[in-house]
Amino acid sequence: MPGIIISRPKAPLLSKLKVALSRTKAPKDTIVVPIPAQAASVDAVSVAEREPCGPAHSLIALPSDIISVETLPTLLATSSTAVTQPEAPVTINDLPPEILAEIFHTYMFCEDESDLLDPELQGMVSVFLPNPHSAPLLFCRVCSYWREVAISTPSLWSAIAIREPFTLETVALWLQRSHSHPLSLFITLFEDASPAILERLPSLLQMLYNQMPRWKKVSVHLPTEEYMQDFLFSLLPAEDVSPAVQLEYLRFSRDYMNDPLDDYKSLVRLSSFPHPMFRRIAWGGEFNVPEFSRLPSTMWTNLHQMCFVTTTTILLHSFLEACPNIRHININVLQSVVYDGEAPHTPIIAHNLWTLNIGTVLGNIMETLDFLLTPNLQRLSFQQDGYRGQSAGFHNFLERSGCKLNCLAMVCISQNFDQAETRRMLESPIITLIPNFSLRIYEKSCAQSFPQTIISEKAGHWMNTAYAHYEAKNYSYHLGWGALDIARRFHYDYPFLVKQNESFSKWSVSLIDGPLTRG
Repeated sequence: MPGIIISRPKAPLLSKLKVALSRTKAPKDTIVVPIPAQAASVDAVSVAEREPCGPAHSLIALPSDIISVETLPTLLATSSTAVTQPEAPVTINDLPPEILAEIFHTYMFCEDESDLLDPELQGMVSVFLPNPHSAPLLFCRVCSYWREVAISTPSLWSAIAIREPFTLETVALWLQRSHSHPLSLFITLFEDASPAILERLPSLLQMLYNQMPRWKKVSVHLPTEEYMQDFLFSLLPAEDVSPAVQLEYLRFSRDYMNDPLDDYKSLVRLSSFPHPMFRRIAWGGEFNVPEFSRLPSTMWTNLHQMCFVTTTTILLHSFLEACPNIRHININVLQSVVYDGEAPHTPIIAHNLWTLNIGTVLGNIMETLDFLLTPNLQRLSFQQDGYRGQSAGFHNFLERSGCKLNCLAMVCISQNFDQAETRRMLESPIITLIPNFSLRIYEKSCAQSFPQTIISEKAGHWMNTAYAHYEAKNYSYHLGWGALDIARRFHYDYPFLVKQNESFSKWSVSLIDGPLTRG
């Protein structure tokens, strides 16, 4: 079977399934699940054994218009209508291979991202640990037809997660089956890797470097800074030169004593990445602010999305100045503190920033927002302790920026953001203009009746979508309005979802897990 190409057609998958099923000879208005006679008789016996025998009943006489069983053979013999045997029921294996391949692809990669402004830039990246109990290897164990379709569909093998233990043969097999399809790679090997893994590592890296023109989305953590330095210089053998012509996203670990990107020459090399498709990056090294004035601007100008595991207010402001086209920022932990002498002389204007999601704020978020203007910000979400007086500061930030938020989600986990602060926030006309507003406040910060009361008073024309309820697992009250709640804290590996045969949450909201996914 030739390689099956999965595209994103205009016709949805369900429509394609209907067309495929219409080609079969099976009746369209019935779906038959055959039950073996033996199974039926066993069920009947077991039921008979369970039911007590009742008293005998006399036979009921049949009405004259009901045909008796004895006359049925005569009627059939004289009938002019031919009796045909029912055709076999339709099964999934009657589908054409390209439809079955698309079902496989949808199962593996489809995540509900309908609430994102820009799924291409913000979407999660599914990668798969080779495991016989999870896709795509699972498909190969069902039957020969599924195996043939799975092996002939390169996209199913184009997203691989490599962790200890791994075998070179397995990685080579996946790369072979992926043909020329763009690759998503997730490589995580720690400094305590076994001697056997360290022995295989050079061969693994060379195998992956040979496929670099196919790299599309890559996350890498290698055992030592020397390996990471080699990775960087393989990705960029010279300034403005890289064989990774399709690379869109890079997550480059910096958890080392001697971080390669602390070296000026290495940072210059990375900053010169030449290909415009590279628009997403995850950045570590939260305490070292790059001297952007001395660096090539090529890569930083192209960036549209950034992820930080941990960052500071000063570093965030520096990146916003150096990356004028940034649209989306996700931060796991923000240390929102501005020390004396660190405050910018003029506000930082992030003209193109659309979304800012902060999993946890350490400190007062106003320390960050007071020096920032975001005229086109549409979505803001964060979790914090909360501080008295924040409502006024937040009102001033939105008023100064002139932005029209579509979504605001706040999670306040201390008593500092109390009943009075909540009331002041909901009395702000800028807040009540936001179509989707979500606020979680600590259970001990207000009276039990307060959330319902304040929402009834302040929701105004959003009353049809307003809500106020208690979240026991979060020890909080959740109140707001609108159909969209964007409060979420992503995991360390974001945006990668490393899938295997066990379910896991894609993100959390305070102490509650979000939606589950699996491989």
